[in-house]
Amino acid sequence: MDEEIEAIERNNSWKLSELPEGKKTVGVKWVYKTKLKENGEVDKYKACLVVKGYKQEFGVDYQEVFTSVARHDTIKLVISLAAQNSWPVFQPDVKLAFLHGDLDEQVFIEQTPSYVKVGNEHKVYKLKRALYGLKQAPRAWYSRIEAYFLKEGFQKCPYKHTLFTKTEGEKMLIVCLYVDDLIYTGNDKAMFDKFKKSDG
Repeated sequence: MDEEIEAIERNNSWKLSELPEGKKTVGVKWVYKTKLKENGEVDKYKACLVVKGYKQEFGVDYQEVFTSVARHDTIKLVISLAAQNSWPVFQPDVKLAFLHGDLDEQVFIEQTPSYVKVGNEHKVYKLKRALYGLKQAPRAWYSRIEAYFLKEGFQKCPYKHTLFTKTEGEKMLIVCLYVDDLIYTGNDKAMFDKFKKSDG
């Protein structure tokens, strides 16, 4: 839990503030997961702070929802192309994906259980960036990652908004988004390495 709070604060995702008159807070909760290795052994325990987005009201707390979900046929096509050309396929989890999306709306959340700031118990957090569970989180993250891909020279597929390609002569990198995961493949190790190191 400490690591999650540190990551949120390091990412400048919120600011402690007074709750403006007429505004309400959205609650938060901890969700715990056990990540397993391929052989079934415990790899690590993970805690994730989640906003109770199910309590948000459409038209009041948010105006639209969006999820960057690649269709199964798109994923199959990308994997088939990789198999046909003997290209490697990578599927990293985008760390803290929803923490990267900037928010346009004003969203206030309660202080986190077990991490209430002493002397400021009455204050709330104003979110600067989206957190898991927030209705706006997928849209905010997609907007940010789309802008990043376009800035880095990727082309967005006009028919599949979750598919991006980058070519440099004969070299190619293909990226397919799926909520907070992605898969990528291509024919050039240098492009893979640069993409892996990128901050997105």
